Amino acid sequence: MEQLPDSSPRIISHPPNSQVHSRLLLVKGTCGSSATGEIQISSHHDNFPSQSFPVRNGQFKALIHLSPGENTIKMNFYDGSSPWVSSWTVNYTPLLQNPPLHLCIIVGSDSPLTYDDVPDSQDPPYLDTAIKKLRLAGYLWQAYTSCQMSSNGLGHRTFQLNESWQRDTLSSADQSYRYTATIRVLKSKYTTAEIRDPQRAQQNKSAEKTSSLFDIALEAIRPEFPGERNHIAALFLDSHFENGLITGHAALGLGSVTAQHSLAIFGSHSLFSWPTSLENVIPCFMDERSVNTSYCGVDVEGDKYWIACNVGIGAMMHEVGHLFGCPHQRSGVMMRDYIRLSRSFSVIEPPGPPVLNGDECSWHRLDLLRFRAHPCYALPGDQVSAEGEIQIFGVDQGVLLKSTSAVLVVEVYLEGDEFPKSWIEYVEKPPSEVILSEHELRSRVGAEGRIKINVIALNGTSTSTDDVADLLHVQQVPGLGKVWKSAKLGLQAGSPSSIVLPAHSLVNIRVHCGLCLDGLEFFTERESFLFGNRGGSPHDFSMEYDEFIRGFGVRSGAWIDALQIITNKRCSEWYGDINGGSQHELMVPNNGYRVCGVYGEVQNWVMQIGLHYCILT
Repeated sequence: MEQLPDSSPRIISHPPNSQVHSRLLLVKGTCGSSATGEIQISSHHDNFPSQSFPVRNGQFKALIHLSPGENTIKMNFYDGSSPWVSSWTVNYTPLLQNPPLHLCIIVGSDSPLTYDDVPDSQDPPYLDTAIKKLRLAGYLWQAYTSCQMSSNGLGHRTFQLNESWQRDTLSSADQSYRYTATIRVLKSKYTTAEIRDPQRAQQNKSAEKTSSLFDIALEAIRPEFPGERNHIAALFLDSHFENGLITGHAALGLGSVTAQHSLAIFGSHSLFSWPTSLENVIPCFMDERSVNTSYCGVDVEGDKYWIACNVGIGAMMHEVGHLFGCPHQRSGVMMRDYIRLSRSFSVIEPPGPPVLNGDECSWHRLDLLRFRAHPCYALPGDQVSAEGEIQIFGVDQGVLLKSTSAVLVVEVYLEGDEFPKSWIEYVEKPPSEVILSEHELRSRVGAEGRIKINVIALNGTSTSTDDVADLLHVQQVPGLGKVWKSAKLGLQAGSPSSIVLPAHSLVNIRVHCGLCLDGLEFFTERESFLFGNRGGSPHDFSMEYDEFIRGFGVRSGAWIDALQIITNKRCSEWYGDINGGSQHELMVPNNGYRVCGVYGEVQNWVMQIGLHYCILT
């Protein structure tokens, strides 16, 4: 690395010639040991207006605008006596092959196209301003997440925004045409008054329809995003503060790697405090004005403009975290630590000393590991993740985890806990199989009680079991030896039912079904065993000599919609409603085991089903 004079600006968060994938790059740097002032950063070939950032005690944080390809960045720091100049090179490659995050604004059918702000606001509170603010917020989320992933050793990963060639608004000084984030404005069929119904307001403790804004948003986005696996962050423009209540707002997010629509929603009530351009980011994070609650609402926190900015941008990013599959966490963005979000972008904050190595807001390590497994965060060098679910089994050695995609992380919970006590990660070389002993899992929770594990695969899917001890429980059955139970599929409860089959061979399996699975009947030469009911129509599957069951294909949701028999020799056709629920597999651990029974929950039809299995002899 080139040796620079003492006060020359240096980027310390990223090595020179780093390969990055966010249009705005959030960096940390130094200018000597105790310098104070401002650093001016010029983009490649001056193709974007220069930006200035504060320097305190020789340290700075900055947002650098990048263009696709190699970027030579010029940095100029003046310490009061002489200028210090340096340059730094970085390579920016947008990952256009990844599914993007779409940014949307939802408006009522008769919306006035304004949002709450004071009468003398610097920027008019109209739709065009809201578009600028949401676009910049999206790039701040992207840059922040990239910085967090990189500093945690997970590569320069972040989500891409849906972009198009249009007039750019990231700088107030130059609004040339560039590829920039597209903001879709979607008109809802609901009126502004209906959106502002106090019964929909999340802050209203007596409201009866607090989740209905999520449904309204889904209705608006479905026609615009008809394909598979869309990721959308939507802002309701018509949020309004009146009589002490913010209406037209709900902070909600929900999504997974398999969902058609992964969605985050938020209100416009804090837009008055958000920056409209890069030049405005630090001033907004330093704005000490008190919020005039005659015009603007404060959502729990945020009686100062700079705090409202932190909370608004950070809380919507929290919902984007839910969109990407993150639950609440013990700390970080997913536990309201975003009130300190500005500390990640600046070395100063009001009031108090410079924010250098103080507590910053962060994505929790488990959030970052979920991002590592999400297709929106993929890097070109990643191994291709196979589709398929994680399977969890009890075996002699402990808990066996299997995934065709590979196991990335195992979260370990104690019963009743919202957050995991511990986790085991396999980031460097994710294995396709893992065996964990009950003793090891117990040592990680450090207490008595039921242990739950949640397993996340490299393809982003997850599977959990609520009771490790129950999974490992062995029943000794004459003629069969040790018998274990698999996890169950299906969600709704019924009456418990269980059958364990004798050791001698099956000659026929009769599936009773209509538009769901009514029952399974197993026949030997001597007797029959019924699980469930004899409803619907019967379908026989004759067993061959030396043929045994290895598992079932299952379509399930609330109940068991359809079933396929899988043996050591072949697979049957599907029985039941082949379009119902989602497809899964219930299988034995490996070729050394066979199915020796089924158990589950039954009402008029089969609500849940799991396997009994034993060692093949």
